[in-house]
Amino acid sequence: MFKKLLSLIYSRKKSGSRIVTTILGIKVKTYNVKSDLYLESGNLNKNIVQMLYVYLNNCAEDDLFCLRTGHLLFIISKGCLKLDYKFFKDYIITQNMAANIFEFIQLDKNSILYKEHISRLEQGELLWKYAERYYYIANTFISEDKNTKEIYINSSYVTEKNMKKSSYKIQHIPQITKRKYIKGITVKDYIKDKTNREKILIIDKLLNYIFSTYKAADNPQKVSGELFDCHLCNFLICEDGQFHFIDFDLKCTESLDRAFCVYFMLYKDYPGLYQKILKKYNLPDKHTYYEKNFSIYRQPLVQNGKSVISAEHKRLQRKYFGDEGITPQYKIRYRKVACE
Repeated sequence: MFKKLLSLIYSRKKSGSRIVTTILGIKVKTYNVKSDLYLESGNLNKNIVQMLYVYLNNCAEDDLFCLRTGHLLFIISKGCLKLDYKFFKDYIITQNMAANIFEFIQLDKNSILYKEHISRLEQGELLWKYAERYYYIANTFISEDKNTKEIYINSSYVTEKNMKKSSYKIQHIPQITKRKYIKGITVKDYIKDKTNREKILIIDKLLNYIFSTYKAADNPQKVSGELFDCHLCNFLICEDGQFHFIDFDLKCTESLDRAFCVYFMLYKDYPGLYQKILKKYNLPDKHTYYEKNFSIYRQPLVQNGKSVISAEHKRLQRKYFGDEGITPQYKIRYRKVACE
């Protein structure tokens, strides 16, 4: 009786070439039996970057790998070894890859994604990141200039030419001109082991940089909307002590209150520090207003009575975030390596 009741709550059945896991009748995970390439995140998370470096060091120049979550996809080449190790580590970890990875795959050379990116590899591109939004897919890629050997970062859309533009105030802005990769440490990493007093001094300097460098054109007491994504992971401190904002992919169509920057940087991770900084700058606590009106997750799914999710976008979703773009698949076995 107990086993029968348990089977109604939880089941794990083979269906063709897959094993399907269901809880209370809801399918929660599907495993490919033939390739067995879904690696549990508990194994990957401990030393994911060291593991990637082992594979990259031993792979062929034309091998490509992908890391995939539900809404992010990284395609990685051996050329990533040219990147600073810490940058490569931070670039993946800060994207929440470590917390959500359910797939690490060597792309088959007959797969759609391999054929698409091998030609781009020949143009000097090393690493590609795809992020799924509501009605488009954002693509950021890192490349090396063949003449200067400098590393650059670009971003763009992956969608049909006549995609619907969102009327929401938070919009994705592709970086048509490439921006140079800057070496440094993120402010979030820099302050994590500091005392509260040291944190306040650093945040104070960062805010002075923001308020002086990114004044809004319509109101010098506000901040430009291009600084919308101003969390601490998007600011670098370089060796010369200078701050750099590095992520302009999201933009607000309105200028931003100074209090918004403090909220976005500190409210969730450092609530005590958040209150102290507001008091220091005599700024109002408007976190409820910001959460309601400045969330990227509140973009409309219907505009003018029509869904913004087009058939073309659904096809692209299947290509980058389903199995369509990567099959047939290769088996990759996870092997622990020593952490640095």
